[in-house]
Parts: sequence; C-alpha cells; structure tokens
Amino acid sequence: CTPVTSWSSVDYYGRWKALHYLARHFYSPVLVSGLENTTNQSVAVYVTSDLLKSSRGDLTWEVTDAAGQSLMKGNETLELAAQSSRMVEELDLRELAAKHGANNLLVWLRVEVRGQPVSENLVTLVFPKELPLADPEIQTTIAKTKNGFRVTLTANSPALWTWLTLKNTDATCSDNFIHVRQGSPAKIDVKPARLMSKAEFADALEIHSLFDTYTGQH
Repeated sequence: CTPVTSWSSVDYYGRWKALHYLARHFYSPVLVSGLENTTNQSVAVYVTSDLLKSSRGDLTWEVTDAAGQSLMKGNETLELAAQSSRMVEELDLRELAAKHGANNLLVWLRVEVRGQPVSENLVTLVFPKELPLADPEIQTTIAKTKNGFRVTLTANSPALWTWLTLKNTDATCSDNFIHVRQGSPAKIDVKPARLMSKAEFADALEIHSLFDTYTGQH
C-alpha cells in the first residue's frame, strides 16, 4: 500500500493502471506489432493470430512526423494462418530518418478483419520522452449515456497515451491510455463511482497525455 514503481496492473483500491488497459490490446486474438531496429532505421511488422481457423485481414501502415503530418503509407491483404506469428513487412525508414530525424517518426499500424479494426499499434525509433511532441490541444465532447457518460476526444496533433481521470471520484472506463490522432476522434465510455450530473462530470474530468508528463505544462 506504499506508492512504488511495480509490475502490478491494478492499484491498492482495484483501479486499473495503464498496463491493465493495454494488456487487453496486446492479448488480442489478432495482434499487429512492430520491432524497431535503431541501427538501420527500420521497423519489422508482425501479425500474430491466436485464432483456431485461418482468416483474411487487411494491414495498413502509415508513418507520420510528431506533428501528425503523413510522410509515407501503405496497405496489403494478408492470409492470417491459424495460431501463427510471422513478419509480414519490413519498413525501411532510412530516408525519412535522414530528412526528418529518427526522433520525429511515428509508425502507425492497423489490422482489420472483415472491415472491422481488430488491432492497432504504434512504433517509434526512440524512447517516447525523446519525441518532439507539440501540445495536442485535446478537446472533449460529453454525452450522457445509460450508465454514465461518453467522452469524445479530438486533438490537433498526436496525443499519445491519453488518459482520463475524475477529480475526487473513481470511475471505470471502457478504455484508457489511448492514442488520439487528428481527424480520428476517440470515444471512451466512463461510469463514475457515484451519480453525477453532466455539469459535475465535466467539472471533475481531467485529461492528460504523454505531452504533459515531460513538458511541465500541467
């Protein structure tokens, strides 16, 4: 019960930490992931399927700078063999790294099955703290739902590992510590531990992202 750095994914009160939310994604039955090579500035893209039957999927990838400007993109259709993992693409980023800087590249990965996104991931060539992020200026729209509130997030530039909390009130979230890209609103359903009006919820809502953790802005 003493605050420490640990491997736990829930805290003393049973509240989910970042790891617990992210584990739901990296244990997805179909997973897209990337292995960066900082020596030759490349990213090996892997797709893993724990499904018991083979299926087809669509891989899309896009490289942007830290401000979200698209630099390179591509896609391909994949055969997802049952219970398998394989490298499906190797992205050569040497020219982009030379032109824009290796610390200024974000590699976005996504796999869809039957038109539905099943896995997304982000790969960088440097530690997250070395990314030259701009203030994403996150904006929110709040709507009342049956069990709480739906928060829609938009950003002017990539808002990495964005998370929601409520001041002085616990809550459960449908997701958290997510990436919000400009032009792609993200929705999180929030169920406060106590009844709240929309105005109370809006006043208690706090939103942070990676940008806030090392800029001293908040």
